[in-house]
Amino acid sequence: MKRIDFNNHRYFIYLLIFYLMISFPFLGQIHLFDWDEINFAEAAREMLVAGDWFNVQINFEPFWEKPPLFIWIQALFMTIFGVNEFAARFPNVIIGLLILFAIYYNVNKRYGENASIYSTLLYIGSFTPHFYFNTGIIDPLFNLFIFLSIINLVCGIETKKILSYFLSGLTLGLAVITKGPVAILLVGLTGLIYQLFYKNNFYSFKELIIIIIGLLIFPGLFFGIQVINHGWWFLNEFILYQIDLFRYPIASHGQPFYYHFIVLLLGCFPLFIYCFSSLSTKIKVSGDANLIRFMHVIFWVVLIVFSLVTTKIVHYSSMCYIPLSIIGGIWLSNYGCMGVKTKFIFTVISAIWAIIYITFSIPAFDNSFIPNISNIIPIEDINVQDMLQTKISWSYVPLLMTILFIFMTTIVVIKNSKRIIIIYLIVNTFLISVFVSSVVPSIEKMIQGNWITHLKSYDKKPYVHFTYGFKSYAHYYYAKQKNLKEVQEIKDLILKKSGYNSIYELDQNDKKIYSNQVRDYIVNNTDIPVTISAKISNFNSLQQSYPNLIRVFNGNGYGVWERSTKLDK
Repeated sequence: MKRIDFNNHRYFIYLLIFYLMISFPFLGQIHLFDWDEINFAEAAREMLVAGDWFNVQINFEPFWEKPPLFIWIQALFMTIFGVNEFAARFPNVIIGLLILFAIYYNVNKRYGENASIYSTLLYIGSFTPHFYFNTGIIDPLFNLFIFLSIINLVCGIETKKILSYFLSGLTLGLAVITKGPVAILLVGLTGLIYQLFYKNNFYSFKELIIIIIGLLIFPGLFFGIQVINHGWWFLNEFILYQIDLFRYPIASHGQPFYYHFIVLLLGCFPLFIYCFSSLSTKIKVSGDANLIRFMHVIFWVVLIVFSLVTTKIVHYSSMCYIPLSIIGGIWLSNYGCMGVKTKFIFTVISAIWAIIYITFSIPAFDNSFIPNISNIIPIEDINVQDMLQTKISWSYVPLLMTILFIFMTTIVVIKNSKRIIIIYLIVNTFLISVFVSSVVPSIEKMIQGNWITHLKSYDKKPYVHFTYGFKSYAHYYYAKQKNLKEVQEIKDLILKKSGYNSIYELDQNDKKIYSNQVRDYIVNNTDIPVTISAKISNFNSLQQSYPNLIRVFNGNGYGVWERSTKLDK
């Protein structure tokens, strides 16, 4: 077969243009999703409202769960584009470009043009890596810094340049102030296991010190100033929260040990499939072995660590996407044809995705399908049952996607050539984009859309917004929670009654009690306009607790209770 020519980087440029064309239409199309997307966007919004860019806040109170770097970037784009979905998601489009460039540049330099194009195509041609570039979550930025840290570490091993070790530590420090100290765990374990497995002591004590110096610069500045301004409270609570993520299923995100393997197998399709034959065995490559060895190690470290962590969320294993794309791209450039076992798994997972596409095609023809789905699949959660009753319109587009997907899958299985795989990945990239644009808006409207729309009606009104029995950030962001002076005075009063001088004296459990006390006091002892959102499972309890409130909204499994005064008229 004639070798495909990818000279002069023009194919990569075409790929980037294609990526941008299919990314921008989705950014402002639908509401941000609760929790994570709205969480970070709300922290960025409050930075602008409060004029305080250094202290991360939610509800104008200290927020210790995440460091500030990604939130700073969102706040910056909100100053340009306004406080909206486009501004919240735009950073990840840019970060996506940087990740694709980093993959392409490093693979191209070491393993050639073909491997670099295959690697980038595999990345954007697989569902979850592609989808996260269109979201407002922190993980793409975190993953970029982890990858750059490892790349610089590899360069340090090869060149023995002090600058490479310093940059490895510096980018690792940026990862820490993006998501937290788990970055140190992932890169540290990767370096340690690499040394033990490949028997390569690649740095001296001096080089380790250089890495640590680079690592401490940005986290040292941020956490150091926090300690100077507020004592050790913020750092203590931040570290305790990170530990709790490992020990407990935070927000009921507890899943079985094999959860992330299934997530990668289905969500990272077809990327994960093309790595099957090379993840557990050594593959011969024409380029150097250092980078691909590190990619193998970081993949297994991320997968095993987050499989052991009690809190399991889909994007926790997203750092696997970059090493998988590089391993898969190198494998395709050297071999390219799936074996019998790989082809069988490819066919099975393709069939599952075809079923998913077909399932989302049915509601367009039968509007009773979704409301009656509990007759097919037992659903005990009454909140979910109510969501399914939401009246929405569904697109006919998934049916066309199903036909094209099945056709391309059949061609790949029969032909099984590199050229066909490239065409398949380009088509699949397009299909993912179409799925996101045609199906995700209906899903969003079903699970939260009407509730969010109601919250937005309070945008210009001086209400104070609470939830009852569940955690959310939507009521802060979409109702544009105000930092009202009278509310701040009540918060200070409750702190003093509880024996505290400052909110910085509260630990995580005390903070939950304090938040409930603030809500109860405002509802029962003031005439400040309030709303309280609750899930349907807590409707009766809320009505008993606050009989003076009136329910003004019911939908998506949520209800909103309100007390208005003449301030609202």
